[in-house]
Amino acid sequence: MFFLLQSVAYFTLLERHLLGLSQNRFGPKKTSWYGLLQPIVDGVKLLKKEQILIFNCTPRVFLGITVLNFGLFYLEFLTLPYPFQFIFMNWGYLLIILLVGINLLCVLLGGVYSKSKYAYLGGMRRVVARVSYEVTFNLNMLLFIIYHKSYRVKNIRNVGLLIFLIAFFIRVLVELSRTPFDYSESERDLVSGFNTEYSRASFVLLFLKEYGSLLFFSVFTSTLFFGGYFIITVFVFCFVIILRRRLPRLRTDVTMRLIWLSLFFHISVGLYCTFYMFVL
Repeated sequence: MFFLLQSVAYFTLLERHLLGLSQNRFGPKKTSWYGLLQPIVDGVKLLKKEQILIFNCTPRVFLGITVLNFGLFYLEFLTLPYPFQFIFMNWGYLLIILLVGINLLCVLLGGVYSKSKYAYLGGMRRVVARVSYEVTFNLNMLLFIIYHKSYRVKNIRNVGLLIFLIAFFIRVLVELSRTPFDYSESERDLVSGFNTEYSRASFVLLFLKEYGSLLFFSVFTSTLFFGGYFIITVFVFCFVIILRRRLPRLRTDVTMRLIWLSLFFHISVGLYCTFYMFVL
């Protein structure tokens, strides 16, 4: 658990350095050598701020949503195929589908229990974009289940499955709300989105969950298509960061058309071919 938190912290530092290089400037490097202590300093600064509870709220529910959302971050890593014999999950694909759905519910409840119209509308906007994604993502998980004839996540080294890589990567970007599907970022141009009313430790938990999911899906993509090599994981993470600098934000209707027409047709054809080849 400790090393996962450290990984998330220093992956955020890597992102800030990559964005700085893309803008012909340095990233944060004043706190220590190349800013190695910057994530720790930022975390301490956030924890020192005041915890604000909104008027007429239920603190256990309002703060418990962030704790539940953060707990999903650790559960996601249980699904990966570790080389250790004492860590394994026989129902990995089903657990991933479940965790993605619960994460969507946490976003919705976070906006509702904030009792703020800005947070409520921000949560609804993010949920609407991801509900359509859920359908194609679950079908994609079904494709890998049929290929493995098992619910357990395994390393795949089949070159033929690379034809599904681009479509799967687009679904991952929608799930992570990264460019060009960063609708939560576009809400921050006005207020902040579903997390408007959260501060101090609750905001830290939401922040860690966001980047923890990015780290998990980088490992997950590397595992499914490239055998789980570490260098591929770092490349996937860096590629997501580079897209943030290079691509514009898509309109919501363009995203809906992409998911429901193009990607849905793509995964339907892939499911038919996979079922025909490996089952029939």
